[in-house]
Amino acid sequence: MSDSLKTPRPSRPPFDSQFEKEESHVRGATPAAEPRKASGSFPAQAPNEAMQAPSEMVGERTARIEHKMSVATLLLKSLSPTDPRARLLGSAILRRDEVLLDAVLSQMTEDVVALVSSRRPGAK
Repeated sequence: MSDSLKTPRPSRPPFDSQFEKEESHVRGATPAAEPRKASGSFPAQAPNEAMQAPSEMVGERTARIEHKMSVATLLLKSLSPTDPRARLLGSAILRRDEVLLDAVLSQMTEDVVALVSSRRPGAK
């Protein structure tokens, strides 16, 4: 049994010869209708007059942010330390981030209204 004959394999042509010869080449660029400009080569455009916000003084902006921060600070004191909104409010106050303050306070309008109404001098 040690003299077992191996079955001969069918002869195949080499792998490459099964396919047609493929040739590749780089084709030339076709002229575009408009030449492409490099990044940053566009001229700056002046914003429309209608889109410009009315100019605001630095003091007005500071007062607006201070008001939002004071409301947020009072609201933060009433929240549980484990409340995720408390972490966001704390971060917004530390960074003086008006956008984040607006986002969190807008989600908590009921709490803000209750807080502000309870702080009024004539509130019950």
